[in-house]
Amino acid sequence: MYETYFDLKERPFSINPDPRFMFLTAQHQEALAKCQSVIENKMGASAIHGDIGSGKTSLARRLMEIYAFPQNPGEESKYNFALIVHPIYPSAFQLLKEILREFGLVQPRRSLADYLDDFQKFLQVQHDRGKTNILVIDEAQNLKPVHLELIRQFLNFESSTEKFLQIVLFDQNELALKLDQTPALKDRISMFGALTSLTRKDTENLIEFRFQVAGGKSHPFSEEALEAIFKHSQGLPRRICKICDNALIRAYSAELKTIEPEIIETVAEELRLKEPSPPPKPRVGRKKKDA
Repeated sequence: MYETYFDLKERPFSINPDPRFMFLTAQHQEALAKCQSVIENKMGASAIHGDIGSGKTSLARRLMEIYAFPQNPGEESKYNFALIVHPIYPSAFQLLKEILREFGLVQPRRSLADYLDDFQKFLQVQHDRGKTNILVIDEAQNLKPVHLELIRQFLNFESSTEKFLQIVLFDQNELALKLDQTPALKDRISMFGALTSLTRKDTENLIEFRFQVAGGKSHPFSEEALEAIFKHSQGLPRRICKICDNALIRAYSAELKTIEPEIIETVAEELRLKEPSPPPKPRVGRKKKDA
Protein backbone atom coordinates (compact mmCIF):
# COMPACT_ATOMS: atom_id res chain seq x y z
CA MET A 1 0.00 0.00 0.00
CA TYR A 2 2.57 2.61 1.12
CA GLU A 3 5.67 0.71 -0.01
CA THR A 4 6.15 2.54 -3.33
CA TYR A 5 5.45 5.93 -1.75
CA PHE A 6 8.28 5.44 0.78
CA ASP A 7 10.60 3.63 -1.68
CA LEU A 8 10.27 0.29 0.09
CA LYS A 9 10.32 -3.25 -1.31
CA GLU A 10 8.03 -4.61 1.41
CA ARG A 11 6.33 -3.64 4.66
CA PRO A 12 8.98 -3.03 7.32
CA PHE A 13 6.78 -3.32 10.40
CA SER A 14 4.77 -6.48 9.91
CA ILE A 15 4.29 -8.28 13.23
CA ASN A 16 4.81 -11.68 11.62
CA PRO A 17 7.93 -13.33 13.12
CA ASP A 18 10.11 -13.02 10.00
CA PRO A 19 13.70 -13.72 11.15
CA ARG A 20 15.07 -11.25 8.58
CA PHE A 21 13.49 -8.42 10.52
CA MET A 22 14.57 -9.55 13.97
CA PHE A 23 16.57 -6.81 15.65
CA LEU A 24 18.76 -8.27 18.38
CA THR A 25 19.37 -5.84 21.22
CA ALA A 26 21.96 -6.64 23.88
CA GLN A 27 19.32 -8.32 26.05
CA HIS A 28 17.99 -10.41 23.16
CA GLN A 29 21.53 -11.48 22.27
CA GLU A 30 22.13 -12.48 25.90
CA ALA A 31 18.90 -14.50 26.06
CA LEU A 32 19.73 -16.23 22.78
CA ALA A 33 23.26 -17.00 23.99
CA LYS A 34 21.88 -18.60 27.16
CA CYS A 35 19.53 -20.81 25.16
CA GLN A 36 22.31 -21.86 22.80
CA SER A 37 24.67 -22.59 25.67
CA VAL A 38 22.15 -24.94 27.27
CA ILE A 39 21.48 -26.63 23.92
CA GLU A 40 25.09 -27.00 22.81
CA ASN A 41 26.27 -28.26 26.20
CA LYS A 42 23.21 -30.51 26.59
CA MET A 43 22.37 -29.07 29.98
CA GLY A 44 18.63 -29.74 29.80
CA ALA A 45 16.40 -26.70 30.15
CA SER A 46 16.36 -22.92 29.95
CA ALA A 47 13.50 -20.46 30.48
CA ILE A 48 13.14 -16.96 29.07
CA HIS A 49 10.53 -14.71 30.68
CA GLY A 50 9.11 -11.51 29.19
CA ASP A 51 6.06 -9.32 28.77
CA ILE A 52 3.68 -9.63 25.81
CA GLY A 53 5.37 -8.31 22.69
CA SER A 54 8.91 -8.29 24.11
CA GLY A 55 10.34 -10.57 21.41
CA LYS A 56 9.99 -14.09 22.83
CA THR A 57 8.33 -15.55 19.75
CA SER A 58 10.97 -13.95 17.52
CA LEU A 59 13.68 -15.66 19.58
CA ALA A 60 11.87 -18.98 19.29
CA ARG A 61 11.79 -18.56 15.51
CA ARG A 62 15.45 -17.60 15.55
CA LEU A 63 16.29 -20.88 17.31
CA MET A 64 14.25 -22.73 14.70
CA GLU A 65 16.21 -20.97 11.95
CA ILE A 66 19.50 -22.01 13.59
CA TYR A 67 18.69 -25.62 14.49
CA ALA A 68 15.74 -26.91 12.47
CA PHE A 69 17.46 -27.07 9.10
CA PRO A 70 20.83 -28.46 7.88
CA GLN A 71 23.59 -25.86 7.75
CA ASN A 72 24.58 -27.02 4.26
CA PRO A 73 22.18 -28.35 1.59
CA GLY A 74 22.40 -32.10 1.21
CA GLU A 75 23.89 -32.66 4.66
CA GLU A 76 22.05 -34.46 7.43
CA SER A 77 21.17 -32.15 10.27
CA LYS A 78 22.87 -32.66 13.63
CA TYR A 79 19.68 -31.66 15.39
CA ASN A 80 16.13 -32.91 15.88
CA PHE A 81 13.98 -29.82 16.42
CA ALA A 82 10.39 -29.52 17.64
CA LEU A 83 8.42 -26.33 18.23
CA ILE A 84 5.18 -26.15 20.22
CA VAL A 85 3.58 -22.74 19.71
CA HIS A 86 0.48 -22.76 21.90
CA PRO A 87 0.60 -25.55 24.52
CA ILE A 88 -3.10 -25.44 25.30
CA TYR A 89 -3.85 -29.12 25.87
CA PRO A 90 -6.24 -30.56 28.46
CA SER A 91 -3.89 -33.37 29.51
CA ALA A 92 -0.24 -34.42 29.64
CA PHE A 93 -1.12 -37.29 27.30
CA GLN A 94 -2.25 -34.90 24.55
CA LEU A 95 0.74 -32.60 24.97
CA LEU A 96 3.13 -35.53 24.74
CA LYS A 97 1.30 -36.84 21.69
CA GLU A 98 1.78 -33.48 19.95
CA ILE A 99 5.46 -33.35 20.90
CA LEU A 100 6.00 -36.82 19.46
CA ARG A 101 4.22 -35.78 16.27
CA GLU A 102 6.57 -32.78 15.97
CA PHE A 103 9.53 -35.16 16.24
CA GLY A 104 8.03 -37.38 13.56
CA LEU A 105 6.87 -40.17 15.86
CA VAL A 106 3.29 -41.08 14.99
CA GLN A 107 2.87 -44.60 16.32
CA PRO A 108 -0.41 -44.78 18.25
CA ARG A 109 -0.20 -45.80 21.88
CA ARG A 110 -2.90 -46.36 24.46
CA SER A 111 -1.28 -44.87 27.54
CA LEU A 112 0.94 -42.03 28.67
CA ALA A 113 3.46 -44.55 30.00
CA ASP A 114 3.77 -46.19 26.57
CA TYR A 115 4.33 -42.84 24.88
CA LEU A 116 6.93 -41.87 27.47
CA ASP A 117 8.75 -45.16 27.00
CA ASP A 118 8.80 -44.68 23.21
CA PHE A 119 9.99 -41.10 23.57
CA GLN A 120 12.80 -41.99 25.94
CA LYS A 121 14.04 -44.72 23.60
CA PHE A 122 13.91 -42.34 20.63
CA LEU A 123 15.84 -39.62 22.47
CA GLN A 124 18.52 -42.04 23.66
CA VAL A 125 19.00 -43.57 20.21
CA GLN A 126 19.30 -40.12 18.63
CA HIS A 127 21.70 -39.00 21.35
CA ASP A 128 23.87 -42.08 20.82
CA ARG A 129 23.99 -41.20 17.10
CA GLY A 130 25.43 -37.79 17.97
CA LYS A 131 22.25 -35.81 17.43
CA THR A 132 20.95 -33.08 19.72
CA ASN A 133 17.21 -33.20 20.49
CA ILE A 134 15.62 -29.78 20.99
CA LEU A 135 12.12 -28.92 22.20
CA VAL A 136 11.06 -25.26 22.16
CA ILE A 137 7.76 -24.29 23.80
CA ASP A 138 6.40 -20.79 23.15
CA GLU A 139 3.67 -19.27 25.34
CA ALA A 140 4.78 -21.66 28.07
CA GLN A 141 2.79 -19.74 30.70
CA ASN A 142 -0.18 -21.77 29.42
CA LEU A 143 1.33 -25.01 30.70
CA LYS A 144 -0.71 -26.70 33.41
CA PRO A 145 0.79 -28.44 36.47
CA VAL A 146 0.42 -31.81 34.73
CA HIS A 147 2.40 -30.46 31.77
CA LEU A 148 5.15 -29.13 34.04
CA GLU A 149 5.39 -32.53 35.66
CA LEU A 150 5.77 -34.07 32.20
CA ILE A 151 8.64 -31.70 31.43
CA ARG A 152 10.26 -32.64 34.72
CA GLN A 153 10.09 -36.27 33.64
CA PHE A 154 11.73 -35.38 30.31
CA LEU A 155 14.68 -33.95 32.21
CA ASN A 156 15.21 -37.33 33.88
CA PHE A 157 16.13 -38.77 30.48
CA GLU A 158 19.90 -38.50 30.66
CA SER A 159 23.27 -40.16 30.59
CA SER A 160 25.81 -39.70 33.36
CA THR A 161 26.97 -36.44 31.75
CA GLU A 162 24.30 -35.11 29.36
CA LYS A 163 20.56 -34.63 29.00
CA PHE A 164 18.90 -36.43 26.08
CA LEU A 165 16.45 -33.55 25.46
CA GLN A 166 17.20 -29.82 25.47
CA ILE A 167 14.14 -27.74 26.38
CA VAL A 168 13.64 -24.00 25.92
CA LEU A 169 10.60 -22.35 27.50
CA PHE A 170 9.50 -18.90 26.31
CA ASP A 171 6.86 -17.48 28.58
CA GLN A 172 5.15 -14.51 30.10
CA ASN A 173 6.06 -13.73 33.67
CA GLU A 174 3.24 -15.88 35.10
CA LEU A 175 5.30 -19.02 34.53
CA ALA A 176 7.87 -17.81 37.05
CA LEU A 177 5.17 -18.01 39.72
CA LYS A 178 4.19 -21.50 38.60
CA LEU A 179 7.81 -22.63 38.75
CA ASP A 180 8.12 -21.24 42.26
CA GLN A 181 5.32 -23.65 43.17
CA THR A 182 7.08 -26.49 41.30
CA PRO A 183 10.56 -26.62 42.89
CA ALA A 184 11.28 -30.10 41.51
CA LEU A 185 11.20 -28.63 37.98
CA LYS A 186 12.60 -25.19 38.82
CA ASP A 187 15.76 -26.76 40.29
CA ARG A 188 16.32 -28.63 37.01
CA ILE A 189 16.28 -25.50 34.83
CA SER A 190 19.89 -24.63 34.09
CA MET A 191 19.49 -21.01 32.95
CA PHE A 192 16.92 -18.26 33.25
CA GLY A 193 16.70 -15.09 31.19
CA ALA A 194 14.44 -12.06 31.02
CA LEU A 195 13.33 -9.74 28.24
CA THR A 196 12.35 -6.24 29.29
CA SER A 197 11.28 -3.12 27.41
CA LEU A 198 13.69 -1.58 24.91
CA THR A 199 15.54 1.62 25.69
CA ARG A 200 14.81 4.82 23.76
CA LYS A 201 17.98 4.25 21.69
CA ASP A 202 17.13 0.61 20.98
CA THR A 203 13.65 1.67 19.88
CA GLU A 204 15.09 4.05 17.30
CA ASN A 205 17.66 1.46 16.18
CA LEU A 206 14.92 -1.15 15.70
CA ILE A 207 12.90 1.23 13.53
CA GLU A 208 15.93 2.14 11.42
CA PHE A 209 17.01 -1.50 11.09
CA ARG A 210 13.62 -2.77 9.94
CA PHE A 211 13.16 0.15 7.54
CA GLN A 212 16.49 -0.64 5.87
CA VAL A 213 15.79 -4.40 5.67
CA ALA A 214 12.60 -3.50 3.80
CA GLY A 215 14.66 -1.58 1.25
CA GLY A 216 14.36 1.94 2.61
CA LYS A 217 17.22 4.40 3.07
CA SER A 218 16.20 6.49 6.05
CA HIS A 219 12.98 6.30 8.03
CA PRO A 220 10.49 9.20 7.87
CA PHE A 221 9.93 9.65 11.63
CA SER A 222 10.97 12.96 13.18
CA GLU A 223 12.79 13.04 16.52
CA GLU A 224 9.59 14.13 18.24
CA ALA A 225 7.70 11.28 16.56
CA LEU A 226 10.31 8.80 17.79
CA GLU A 227 9.82 10.11 21.32
CA ALA A 228 6.07 9.61 20.98
CA ILE A 229 6.55 6.07 19.62
CA PHE A 230 8.75 5.18 22.57
CA LYS A 231 6.28 6.67 25.04
CA HIS A 232 3.21 4.88 23.71
CA SER A 233 4.92 1.56 22.90
CA GLN A 234 6.61 1.40 26.31
CA GLY A 235 9.58 -0.05 24.45
CA LEU A 236 7.79 -3.26 23.47
CA PRO A 237 8.84 -4.37 19.94
CA ARG A 238 5.39 -5.55 18.86
CA ARG A 239 3.78 -2.27 19.85
CA ILE A 240 6.55 -0.30 18.15
CA CYS A 241 5.82 -2.15 14.90
CA LYS A 242 2.06 -1.67 15.14
CA ILE A 243 2.43 2.05 15.75
CA CYS A 244 4.93 2.52 12.91
CA ASP A 245 2.90 0.48 10.42
CA ASN A 246 -0.26 2.47 11.13
CA ALA A 247 1.64 5.75 11.06
CA LEU A 248 3.04 4.97 7.59
CA ILE A 249 -0.48 4.26 6.32
CA ARG A 250 -1.71 7.60 7.69
CA ALA A 251 1.26 9.50 6.24
CA TYR A 252 0.71 7.89 2.84
CA SER A 253 -2.99 8.75 2.89
CA ALA A 254 -2.18 12.38 3.76
CA GLU A 255 0.68 12.52 1.23
CA LEU A 256 3.24 13.32 3.93
CA LYS A 257 6.88 12.33 3.63
CA THR A 258 7.74 13.16 7.25
CA ILE A 259 5.86 11.72 10.20
CA GLU A 260 5.39 14.13 13.08
CA PRO A 261 4.22 13.33 16.62
CA GLU A 262 0.62 14.37 15.86
CA ILE A 263 0.25 11.30 13.65
CA ILE A 264 1.71 9.06 16.37
CA GLU A 265 -0.70 10.48 18.93
CA THR A 266 -3.65 9.77 16.64
CA VAL A 267 -2.43 6.23 15.92
CA ALA A 268 -1.86 5.54 19.62
CA GLU A 269 -5.41 6.62 20.35
CA GLU A 270 -6.77 4.41 17.57
CA LEU A 271 -4.78 1.44 18.90
CA ARG A 272 -6.04 2.24 22.41
CA LEU A 273 -2.50 2.71 23.69
CA LYS A 274 -3.16 6.08 25.27
CA GLU A 275 -4.19 6.08 28.90
CA PRO A 276 -7.84 7.00 29.20
CA SER A 277 -8.61 10.31 30.84
CA PRO A 278 -9.74 9.95 34.44
CA PRO A 279 -13.48 10.28 34.93
CA PRO A 280 -14.60 13.74 36.02
CA LYS A 281 -14.93 14.20 39.71
CA PRO A 282 -18.49 14.56 40.94
CA ARG A 283 -19.45 18.11 41.70
CA VAL A 284 -19.96 18.71 45.34
CA GLY A 285 -22.64 21.28 46.02
CA ARG A 286 -23.72 22.88 49.24
CA LYS A 287 -26.24 21.04 51.26
CA LYS A 288 -29.50 22.87 51.56
CA LYS A 289 -30.42 23.83 55.06
CA ASP A 290 -33.61 22.38 56.42
CA ALA A 291 -36.34 24.94 56.51
